[in-house]
Amino acid sequence: MVLDTVVLVRSLLDPSSWWGRLVFDSRDVCEFIVSPPIIAEYLQVLNRPGLTRKYRGVEGRDLQRVLEIVSVATVVQAPETLRVCRDPTDDKFLAAAQASGARFVVTEDADLLDMSTWADIGIVSAGTFLKILQDV
Repeated sequence: MVLDTVVLVRSLLDPSSWWGRLVFDSRDVCEFIVSPPIIAEYLQVLNRPGLTRKYRGVEGRDLQRVLEIVSVATVVQAPETLRVCRDPTDDKFLAAAQASGARFVVTEDADLLDMSTWADIGIVSAGTFLKILQDV
């Protein structure tokens, strides 16, 4: 699965939420897929001053957690020319999924969720993905 940045950040802010359960409890049953542009966005968003002010301690604790997650993820080189989402900044998640053969992009982004599927890749919310995992 490919995780969008919102899912990752929400998991770090509340590890007991469904986002946290997805990220921290499903590592044994799911392969995390990332690409260099996805990793860069994860780190850029976590370093936003508004986020670090609102949630004290985010930068040190959560950057370490991101590094842990990325260290067990499969890193793929995805084409940067993919243009399919109405928000082009979200194409990197679809490109990584396609390049890796991932079955799902897990997101809370309406621009992606409105697509629902693309190239046989399911585009689902974290809550929906947790239900999928329960049914397996």
